[in-house]
Amino acid sequence: MTSPTTTSNPGPATSGKLRGFAVRALVAAGLIAIVAASLIWWMWGLVILVAVLVALAAHELGHAAQLKGWHPVWQVAGFGGAALILLEYGVNQPPATNAGEAILYSVPWFFAPLTLGLIGCAVLVLVAWVWRLRRPVDGFLADSAVSSMMVVYLPLLATFVVAMALSARPAAQIATFIACIAFNDTGAYVMGSLLGRHKMTPHISPAKTWEGFAGGLVWAAVAGALLVQFVFYQPWWQGVVLGLVLGTCATLGDLVESAIKRDVGVKDMGKLLPGHGGAMDRVDSLLFCAPVAWALLNLWICRGPV
Repeated sequence: MTSPTTTSNPGPATSGKLRGFAVRALVAAGLIAIVAASLIWWMWGLVILVAVLVALAAHELGHAAQLKGWHPVWQVAGFGGAALILLEYGVNQPPATNAGEAILYSVPWFFAPLTLGLIGCAVLVLVAWVWRLRRPVDGFLADSAVSSMMVVYLPLLATFVVAMALSARPAAQIATFIACIAFNDTGAYVMGSLLGRHKMTPHISPAKTWEGFAGGLVWAAVAGALLVQFVFYQPWWQGVVLGLVLGTCATLGDLVESAIKRDVGVKDMGKLLPGHGGAMDRVDSLLFCAPVAWALLNLWICRGPV
């Protein structure tokens, strides 16, 4: 006798995926709206958002480190880093009414915002080491090393975002920086889902494929070419280079955070943003790309006539 054929009902699973995708899209749209509004009307809003995300990411990273038995001084990188970001932007506000006066105010004008950030982060590292003396000496080296990494990973890299916010064309630079990374992530997801066959780093991030990586680079290069051509009025090929470099750095930044999560044994750093994970899960690629984006935009692309 032939047993009756049973068919699975994909309805609940499919609806769950669609619901998760909708939540993820809504959260992403909300973040994009906040960033766009800040770039257009109130740059302080973006700086405050960066400071808040740094503090939250430090808390998440500190909690993750505790799962391995480490006890870094996350408060220094979190609260100290957030205060440093706000101070860096406030102190470096030039008394200028246009970009030309801003350039004259500081020579070379694009290095000035980094000074306070670099010095401040060095001080934060020293404070973290001294603060750790309050606990028993057992594990001092590991805790101090993780604390130092947190200062470098979060406030130090965020310093370059603030530097772009203080540039002669802050909105254009930050929008281009974010767009290239967003297009890389989207292109990698789409092309990886459609064509992904060859695993890129299965021991770190099993979902990443070389096909997805290549697709992300193509999308980032197209975004970079269009933005550099029509926003900065520079040759399109410079935008291609920008997109390729930022796409590569974004992937590496994501892999670094994935390695941290695998080391401590967590899937997401937090649950702050539904569908996206924690603050650390959202800023990993952005922070990793920030120094490179700042250098390419200020030392190369924006040096030409605008």
